Formats: sequence, structure tokens, C-alpha cells
Amino acid sequence: MGSASSGSSASVVQCSSGLPNGTPHPTTFLEDASLTTPVSQPEGDVAMFIDWENIKYSLLNRENRLPNVQGLKEAAGRFGRVVTAKAYANWQEGQHLRDPNDLYSVGIEPIYVPTIFVGAGDPGLDGLPRRKNSVDIKLAVDVVEFALLNPTVSTFVFVTGDGDFIHLINTLRTRGKRVVIIGASWNTSWQLTSTADQFVAYDIDVDPITPRPTERPALVPLDETFRVLADVVHSVREKRRPNVFAQVKLLLSSRLGSFDEQAYGFSKFKDFMREAERRGLVKMQTVGLTDRVYLPDEEIDTGLPAETPQEVEREAEDAAHAEPEATALEGAAEERVTAILRFVDMLEQSSPFMSFNYIVNRCAEARIVPLTLRELSGLVDRAVQEGMFLTDSRTILDRVTGEYRDINIFRLNRRDPLVARVLESEIAGVAITP
Repeated sequence: MGSASSGSSASVVQCSSGLPNGTPHPTTFLEDASLTTPVSQPEGDVAMFIDWENIKYSLLNRENRLPNVQGLKEAAGRFGRVVTAKAYANWQEGQHLRDPNDLYSVGIEPIYVPTIFVGAGDPGLDGLPRRKNSVDIKLAVDVVEFALLNPTVSTFVFVTGDGDFIHLINTLRTRGKRVVIIGASWNTSWQLTSTADQFVAYDIDVDPITPRPTERPALVPLDETFRVLADVVHSVREKRRPNVFAQVKLLLSSRLGSFDEQAYGFSKFKDFMREAERRGLVKMQTVGLTDRVYLPDEEIDTGLPAETPQEVEREAEDAAHAEPEATALEGAAEERVTAILRFVDMLEQSSPFMSFNYIVNRCAEARIVPLTLRELSGLVDRAVQEGMFLTDSRTILDRVTGEYRDINIFRLNRRDPLVARVLESEIAGVAITP
């Protein structure tokens, strides 16, 4: 484990403004790492809850190191007196067997949560079996119970990057609690950091690989900061990560060590982004209800549905007057595609949006056509290329990596001539003749 520096100050990012009326304003830490004294001394009691697998595997997968439990305890102690600290995982699994002793040694109680395996059948995860435990549920239940039984505890520190906890955080904050998130800078959910009062980047503020300098660091020049911003946006778009302002600011802070737009004379981050847009480094667009950032030459998604009701009606009318299109599939290929389309129609009754792998795996398991998995994949891909499927994308939380990612999803194009014939014959109970 890396060593924690007990005398270092956290460059804490203030994530949300305002608390319920009558609630004292939380202790604010300056982002300047050289200033080791907070604006006010920490007050009140603190409860810390650790999603152990989330923080452990985040560090192992990216930096090949383990969490520093002493550093975590000290980081929570910056916000007040830690009266309880618990870590949740399946401690009977081999990779965690030695961890409870280390946790107990610093006053963190390990809470056992069993692991289960969910089988194929989840279209959002390509239909493959996934390892899953009930940490989220157990942790949330314990937090709510603790908050009810201990109303004097004013601050809750969560060590996790999992965006599923946003509802728990909202519940605590509406009851006057201050919520702090400690997580890895590269994969903590932007929704989580936006919801919490404060975010502490573990790899920057708790246990950095390279010790932070004690002297006051020079402010990174504005031109260099904009250059790093452009690199961050390029990386976000290339890796298809959420391109919302909160995520971009989090990654920018990680790259620079700390970031505060007010240090450069901008009252808010959106003003900073406007200047970057004026310089031709990025493009901004409000999509739906959220501000998003794009590359300068990128086509911007308007946030409107792929097909509005007016477009659907207009396309249906055009299709009714158009000449029937001949399909490129013939003979055995069309017969096999027909069987696949019927099966996908049945799948859509329970899963209206499915990934490509989910469709292929379900067809293979049901032995819809006598093909190898590779041949079946090629046939489904051909059907997609022929326009028999409509494509879209959805952002999901990958529970394996703890990161949000976009996946392509598919549904039948019911206006395609062959698809329409297959579905009509299904209703009529007759077979299609190729």
C-alpha cells in the first residue's frame, strides 16, 4: 500500500452549492495544496462508509496498487471526528481475505456482503453472466438507519465512484447532512460528484503516487490550461465517456492537480468553457437539460429523439406510396434472417432495446438457425447493414469497471419491407416464402 501523508491538505473540489435552510455551511478547503489549514476548523461528527471493491479495483486496474486505509481514515477526519467507519465487501473471497485485519487496525469495521452470480438475460450487459453482490443495497440501508439513530452526525463520507448512490446522497442532503465523496479521479461518476457537497480525488488528495510539493505551486498559465482542456475533451469524445461539464471539470482537475476557474477570473465553469469555445478549442451545446462539450469539428447531437412523431408519420406515408424494395438476401439467407427477425420480435416484448451481442447470443442459445456463432454474428450484422434494424445508443453503468459507457442498441425497423412481411405473416399465422 502507498503511504499517506498525514500533514498534507486536500485540494477538495466544492461540488454543490447550498444546504437546507438553517444548516451551517460546510467547512471549505482551498484547492491550493500549499495551504494546509482549512478556512474553518472541522466541526461535528463524521460517518464513513466504504464501497471497498469499487475503490480497490479502481486503483488496482489503473495504478496497480491498493487503497491506503490509514489515508482514507485521515481524509475523513479532516471533516470532523470520525465516530464510525465501515467497509463493505465479500470478505470470504480470496482477493479480500487479508483486508479485514488491515481495516480493523485503523478502526474501520469490515461488513460482510455475499456475492451472487446473475445469469444471461440482461440486454444491457450483452447477456453475459455477471458477478454481483448487494453492497449498494446493504450500504444504503445501513446509512439510512445510522442517520435516523444518530441525528447529531452531520457529515457522511462515502468512498466510492458508483453513481447508483446519488439517490442516497440526495436523501441525506435534504435532511441537512453534508456529503463528501472520496473516489478515483478517472472513474468516479460525474453524477455523483455533481450531487455531493464535496469531492476528494483519492489519487490527488488522499494518497498521490508522487508526493505533492509543500511550497505554493505556480498557477498553470491560462493558455496551457486551455490546451489541457482540449486534450481532455478529445479523450472524452474518443473514449465515448460522458461529455457533460461536471465530467470534463473532474478530468481537468485530475490532469492539472487542481483547478479553479475563479483563479483565472471566471465566475463559473461555463464562462471558462465559453472562452474555450471562443478560442476555437471546443464547442458547447445544451442537450436536453444538460450542458455538453464537443470537439470543434464535431457534429453536435441536438438531443432530440432520432425519430419525432411527425417524422415517423411522414416516413410511413412516403413508404406507403413508394415502390416495394427488393431485398439483397436470397434463398437460404433470407429464410434464416426471417427466423431471426421472428425471434427478435419475441425478444422485444420483454427487452425493447438490445445490444448486438445480446441478440446474437440469444439466437445462438435458442438454436434459431443452424449456424456457428461467428456465422450468426455475420448474418445479424448483414441484417443491420440492410436496414432491418434501427440503431441508437444508451449510457449505462458498467458494474465491472465502475465507469459509465455508451453502448449501441438495436430494435427492429418495422418499416423495412422484409421485416414488415415477417411480422404480418406472424400475425396471420402463415409462413414466409423466400
